[in-house]
Amino acid sequence: MIKNSVRFIGFLIMALLLNLHGSKPAEAQPVVTSQYYCLMDSRSGQLLTGKNMHMPRPVASTTKMMTAILTMDYTGLNEIASVSPHADKTAEYTIGLRAGQTLPLQELMKAALICSANDAAVVLAEHVAGDEALFAHLMSCKAFLIGATSTHFVNASGLPADNHYSTAYDLAQIGRYALTYPTIKETVGTVQAEFHHPAYQKPIKIRNTNGLLNTYQGAEGIKTGTTDAAGKCLVAAATREGRQLIAVVLKSGDRQGDCWRLLDYGYTRFSYQKLINKNEPFKRIQVIGGKDNYTDVYPDEDVWLWVGERVPDIEKEVIMQYNITAPALRGKNIGELNVYAQGKLVKTIDLVLKKPVERKHLGISKIYEHFFGQ
Repeated sequence: MIKNSVRFIGFLIMALLLNLHGSKPAEAQPVVTSQYYCLMDSRSGQLLTGKNMHMPRPVASTTKMMTAILTMDYTGLNEIASVSPHADKTAEYTIGLRAGQTLPLQELMKAALICSANDAAVVLAEHVAGDEALFAHLMSCKAFLIGATSTHFVNASGLPADNHYSTAYDLAQIGRYALTYPTIKETVGTVQAEFHHPAYQKPIKIRNTNGLLNTYQGAEGIKTGTTDAAGKCLVAAATREGRQLIAVVLKSGDRQGDCWRLLDYGYTRFSYQKLINKNEPFKRIQVIGGKDNYTDVYPDEDVWLWVGERVPDIEKEVIMQYNITAPALRGKNIGELNVYAQGKLVKTIDLVLKKPVERKHLGISKIYEHFFGQ
């Protein structure tokens, strides 16, 4: 079996777009004060726009998204955690937990995600791993596994530290992943909650640091972050008509406004278009010993992408057999097609036969000639 890998790189031609939805004037990119941002379609992971999105930066309390993910992976929220002297000494902002106090993980999750309490994040980390440094190592490993490959954590809170960084793109990936956990999604979308502080008889009110929850239609989280080094950061998610977008801005002069404009841009300036049609032949390959000398190979499914006023950078990687030996059944897998947008993998689909390939039938004279010659 001979396999070849051929990479095709190119832009969709403007004529295609004009045929699909008609000519229209160019539309301006959103005004964003941040120099490090991205906008992602959550379902597909397709990047819609961005700037310096792969540049590592301090990311402050957006770190707590991964703290919550690991907590969900390794514990039950009804478990009881104890506050250690190390957690007691955590720098602001804190919820005021003191060494020796105990409280359920569910309360700690609320404090960490809604009002961004650093001490709550440290208590979660120590309960899961026994040590915050070990927990941070697990955070980095988990980030890599979900596609956030330019991220490294050294603490659970996001407080300033050497070698603690991520990127706008990676935070979009982490936020996208975090929202697949119903508990996290519900918590980060909560505007106000009651926190049962172990030092008080009555619960106290905590409010979400993400102002978009009160103002942007469809907003549902995710996490703010602020330090001198990181500046004002926000990972924001919204869903409209079943479509979820994630906007990330780092070191922003107007984090809520920046995310508002990015989300609006994603909802109003993009249309869903078919890039690859499963009913159209993708390649023609040679048949050895077949009734026909060639047969067509088809994509096993359609590929759709979000397309705006700018033609996206589309890359197709084909890994397949360029000849087959008859016979072959309908549906036989011949290879695969990887589709990239803006340098990131969006979809992998199989390339298959849509009809059986029959073996060439030899007549008596041909059989005699094949075995005995002239």
